[in-house]
Amino acid sequence: MSRVVTTPPANGLRADGTLSGGWWHDDPATGRIVCDLCPRACSLKPGDRGFCFVRQNLDNEIVLTTYGRSTGFCIDPIEKKPLNHFYPGTSVLSFGTAGCNLGCKFCQNWDISKSREIERLSEVATPEAIAEAARRHGCRSVAFTYNDPVIWAEYAIETARACRAAGIHSVAVTAGYITPAARGPFYQVMDAANVDLKGFTEEFYRHITYSHLQPVLDTLEWLKKETDVWFEITNLVIPQANDAMDDIRRMCQWILEHCGDQVPLHFTAFHPDFRMLDRPRTPHETLLRAHEVARREGLKFVYTGNVNDAAHQSTYCPHCGTLVIERDWYTLGVYHLRGDRCGSCGGHIPGHFDERPGTWGRKRVPVEIARAVPGPQVVPLNLPSHAMKPTTGSAEPATPAPARDALLSRLTPEQHAPILSAAAEFVAAAIQGRSASLPDPALAGGATIPVTGAYVTLKRQGHLRACCGFLGESPELIEALFHACLRTATEDHRLPPLSATELPYLDLSVNLLFNLKPVQARGRDRVEAVQVGRHGLRIHRGDASGLLLPGVAVEHGWDSESFLRHVCHKAGLPTTAWVDDATDLFTFESVEFGGPYDATVLGPNGARTDGLLAPREFRQLTSHARDNLLALASGLTPIYYVPGIPDGTHAGLMLTVDGPDGDEPRHYLQLSLRPGVPLQATLFRLCEHAAEVLRRAPAGSRAVRVGLTILAAPAMQGTFHDPDLRGLDPAQRALLAMEHDKSAMIFAPTSSSEDLLEAMRGQIRPLNPERVGLISLAARSTESEFVFRSVPSPVTLDGT
Repeated sequence: MSRVVTTPPANGLRADGTLSGGWWHDDPATGRIVCDLCPRACSLKPGDRGFCFVRQNLDNEIVLTTYGRSTGFCIDPIEKKPLNHFYPGTSVLSFGTAGCNLGCKFCQNWDISKSREIERLSEVATPEAIAEAARRHGCRSVAFTYNDPVIWAEYAIETARACRAAGIHSVAVTAGYITPAARGPFYQVMDAANVDLKGFTEEFYRHITYSHLQPVLDTLEWLKKETDVWFEITNLVIPQANDAMDDIRRMCQWILEHCGDQVPLHFTAFHPDFRMLDRPRTPHETLLRAHEVARREGLKFVYTGNVNDAAHQSTYCPHCGTLVIERDWYTLGVYHLRGDRCGSCGGHIPGHFDERPGTWGRKRVPVEIARAVPGPQVVPLNLPSHAMKPTTGSAEPATPAPARDALLSRLTPEQHAPILSAAAEFVAAAIQGRSASLPDPALAGGATIPVTGAYVTLKRQGHLRACCGFLGESPELIEALFHACLRTATEDHRLPPLSATELPYLDLSVNLLFNLKPVQARGRDRVEAVQVGRHGLRIHRGDASGLLLPGVAVEHGWDSESFLRHVCHKAGLPTTAWVDDATDLFTFESVEFGGPYDATVLGPNGARTDGLLAPREFRQLTSHARDNLLALASGLTPIYYVPGIPDGTHAGLMLTVDGPDGDEPRHYLQLSLRPGVPLQATLFRLCEHAAEVLRRAPAGSRAVRVGLTILAAPAMQGTFHDPDLRGLDPAQRALLAMEHDKSAMIFAPTSSSEDLLEAMRGQIRPLNPERVGLISLAARSTESEFVFRSVPSPVTLDGT
């Protein structure tokens, strides 16, 4: 008898970690199983995977092979999904898996959606853990995104149910390519969706996405007429593919007829990716024309995306025209709503709104679920040469066996060297954005030794540059080392980000942790349980936790009680929290070794990578800045975005404006060493500021020269008291000095590094030279040299 499976079976988790799936039936004529989840209807013989790659015929049933696994978690603004009418300004915990049921040649997430490597899925978490992480981080919603959640519907549905129980909303970012049988159970647990209507011709869908248009239209109409799910529509406008205005007009007419005039529509800009590298970026003018077409057809809420265009990303009341929500990318400005009513005329604005908007802004914050949620979790693994072997872990790793301690204590100097070299390679690979490659993955026999965790420390002339670690339940040494290096290279937010430029001048040390034990003593008796020089400390209470390595107490000359106070401070707890029996305290031991950073892993040119624009792109952006400045000063329409120029994040940007009268040039500087500033959006804001000044000048004096400086790849160069000028090439790098509210930056390409430092001493007269940090930045500038100084002016009081 033929089997027909609709909803997934209860308790379908299999011993191998896969999940028994729903929506399939037997085909007696072929002896295969047919997947009924999406319109592809893949027919699978035993062992076959579907087009999506993640659904497989195993043991004569359809199973989901990526249940509980993700490419990573990140907190985004809800507007990034994009959803403009669903609790604006709030944060959303976003995640995805691997695979996709469409074959879009233009895929913007192709490294995830086209992945055929389950090993890419480095985060593992239960639905309940995801809901708890969202709650702990204050996220209003969880978004199933990056790849289409339809193909992992079972995981998405269970997660949405857990979120609903925790008071968290669920958002599906999807192409809407789902069968009628599956869409009911799927959308029943969703609160909102953004549906990607990729074009409006069957030819486009068939040849460019390897799918069909009608099932997507059916989903959209069904969402409107049969559900209460809030949804918005996105159309990625691709030059010479789906940008014909007649097709866009017909699409808008269909939306108006079948979904109504109040569904928000987002026209977003394409950038060349995957198999469509031959197409240019979408011109801003094309998006504006599409926006105009949609408005003329009667759609009331139309937006542009992937461009800097505040005017067309903001929401206006359709009744009186008042600006009710102002958006600058993902940052909200004016907010003139009272609930779902216009603050001016009281007209209804469709969507879901709080009395006040959220304040998340444009931040994007990666989250490790294993660290965000206490209790049993799965340790994320993502090694360059290891298969994925998840092991269960916990916030408090179990006490290791004595055999493990003996193995660690017997590590030889011959094993130290490959471990240090591997750590250097892992750090360099993370900074340079490439895969790591180890000449000896076995680390001279040390790779598979079980450890409690690992910490990696980078210093420059004895000053801390970065230090982070990784704890788990008996991970192998190489696994713990890899994760510790990844975090050290990218996640130590106490200091400026690391750049490849300064790696050759650093020292690297590795701490391999073992013998983690809870302190059984209570109250002040805990002092006697801590042996300085032998023990490290880990403390935990509520959401707060902190760890200090054994060498920290020795380095600072602390006794046991001082050590306990300082680990409390590290955790953000009162310095007497260690006395409280409700505070969990652990001791551990470690094997530590280190040496100079192995710069050979960088290759001959690796340390010179600075991420700056190419000279041609830089000249084009400079010309664009001058044109925009003059347009803004004259009341003309500026161009918000330059196609063809990488719009990445940089450490800083400076606009220089010279007037015709020989006055001192004005510098407009935006600096953010971490997390950085977006290039084109920041440049536009600097042009706006400069235009305000220029507008006040006589019309005949607006013949200005505009200069531009882009800053990247910060490197710490010590302090005024103890400078370290290694790697500081004044021809390529500017020098920045900071002390409290005083700062100065000098770019003098013809100077020596010593002369540059001496010139800096003349700009900042420090109160405490030991506290004046020196940082160099890679600079591409139109200026032959410049000095920028920001020092508070003294206040003059009357009568003095």
